[in-house]
Amino acid sequence: MAVKIIGLGNRLYGDDAVGSLTAACMEELGLPAFDAGANGFQALSAIENGDIVFFIDIVQMDEEEGIFKVDLDKADFVEITDPHRLTPLQVLSLSARSNNRPKEAYIVGIKPEYIDWPGISNAAIKRLEKVLQKFKKFISTYGIDIDIDKVIQCVKSKSKEPW
Repeated sequence: MAVKIIGLGNRLYGDDAVGSLTAACMEELGLPAFDAGANGFQALSAIENGDIVFFIDIVQMDEEEGIFKVDLDKADFVEITDPHRLTPLQVLSLSARSNNRPKEAYIVGIKPEYIDWPGISNAAIKRLEKVLQKFKKFISTYGIDIDIDKVIQCVKSKSKEPW
């Protein structure tokens, strides 16, 4: 069993870059993170049977941000409608079909302010910082410590650079 943080998002679409950039920054800081970019299929290579997986992604929701546990029994057969981009639930569905079902899965969700070029909005950065405060406490139970200031500083520095 391993703890894995997987970021999803298209860096060309404003706030959609939050998950991708956050995971890239966490990976640079030595955390068990993987930037799957806009193509969730890449995330499949990071998930192994029995892992504990945290997806960081934007979520269209009423809440500003939050951490949500996924009911894996209900995520086993989620329909895939866009072969070019996968949601966290679709990634989990495919991983289960590939006999690489994680033990637990969570979505660290941030409500987007806008999905447009260029860069991440200040509102999304503030929401990211707020959810990372909660995430830091949660993931510390697995022996992982996150320096939120360094992650946020890194995300801000990369937010205007799509590549």
